[in-house]
Amino acid sequence: MENFENNENKKKRQLDNLVNLVENHTRSERHLEQYSHIGDSGNKEHARKVQDIREDEIDNLKSHIITEKETPKEQLENLKDNYVSSQAYINKNKNNMNKEQLENLEKRQEHRKEQIQNLEDYRIISLVEKV
Repeated sequence: MENFENNENKKKRQLDNLVNLVENHTRSERHLEQYSHIGDSGNKEHARKVQDIREDEIDNLKSHIITEKETPKEQLENLKDNYVSSQAYINKNKNNMNKEQLENLEKRQEHRKEQIQNLEDYRIISLVEKV
């Protein structure tokens, strides 16, 4: 029963995350279209990069929600990969991000850390139960 509830909560979080990503993408796209004639070209370029990242995240979430066949080990590996690549992105671009963007990415990184820890704890528990 607990596993079912965890899966249910996970799917809800994934759907909420997908909705948030799509809303942010739509809002940013509209802003870029409406104000393309003004503003700094560097900021527009950065906004386009963020939009590309959001599009990738949307596609990844959609496929993950549809397939949902990852093992906990695969989830852990993917989370670690996402954490490392996101941290590299933050380190490279933190001087070009506004405070809100940086805080959002850092919150996401914290959430990834928690998920990684939970999956590592789950793997340890699973291994102990098998013995």
